[in-house]
Amino acid sequence: MKKIIVLLLLICTVQLHAQENNPPISSTSTDSSKLIILTTNSGEHFAGYIVSEDPREVTIRLENGKLLSIPAYTVKSIKPATRENIIGGKVVYPNPHPSRYFYTPSALPMDKGEVYIQTVYGVAFQAQFGITDRFSLGATTTIVGTPLALTTKYSIPVDEKNTFAVGGLAGFVGWGSNVSLGIGFGTYTYGTKESNITLGAGLGWVRDGDVVDYTQTGEMIGPFAETNSTGIFTLAGNKRLSRNLSIMGEFWYVPEGGFFFGGPCFRLYNNRKSTFDLGIWTIGGISDVSLPVFPVFSYTFKFEK
Repeated sequence: MKKIIVLLLLICTVQLHAQENNPPISSTSTDSSKLIILTTNSGEHFAGYIVSEDPREVTIRLENGKLLSIPAYTVKSIKPATRENIIGGKVVYPNPHPSRYFYTPSALPMDKGEVYIQTVYGVAFQAQFGITDRFSLGATTTIVGTPLALTTKYSIPVDEKNTFAVGGLAGFVGWGSNVSLGIGFGTYTYGTKESNITLGAGLGWVRDGDVVDYTQTGEMIGPFAETNSTGIFTLAGNKRLSRNLSIMGEFWYVPEGGFFFGGPCFRLYNNRKSTFDLGIWTIGGISDVSLPVFPVFSYTFKFEK
């Protein structure tokens, strides 16, 4: 009997010690006024406000006022959200590459570690890399490797809706050719990642190192280099319309030749990683009565960090 009593006392002592080292689970203090998007391991998205959060479950108040409790082990992420992340009470896929329209760069930066690849018509390709939260590098070429150019952009955020950026593009026209080209630009973007407008200005140049000339007697002079430059102005914008669609537009104007090109586009959000851009562009002079139109198409895939 004494051995049984001693054993019971020992068990009780161990249980009390365990309770002292493992206090009851309590809810984590959260800010219930901040809108969030909760993503589950199965890929579901819920927008609302956190009511309580503990190691067992997370309870949020949805936009319609209903409470939803989700087991904590099924929660993949909880991220801050804005009103633009919700349309019609549903969570929308965020724009995976707001740093660019169809081709025109915005002033908005890429995130550090972000990578995306775009193809135009399945023939031309460009890849962009977020080196820091403000600085990005990229390259653009075709399936034959020419022309080839490198791109760069540095963004300067002023506040939530005002961003400036400077950057450039430089490369060569063809293998074995001495023709190179480039552009230096500055841009200003007003708005958010989902809806914005961008004004840009730059100086483009083409350097032809294969220029030759002839004397009156027919003797060849050269080759020598000749450089031509011109100003370039751009206007672009994007407006989110629904969960899977936004309307874009971009126009380039070259005063040297008095011509412009560009037009409207639709961006179709396939999922959080990829989009299709479809549009109708035109090219011509301001005084032209009739202008040709042609379709533009691109597909972009974003690699998650």
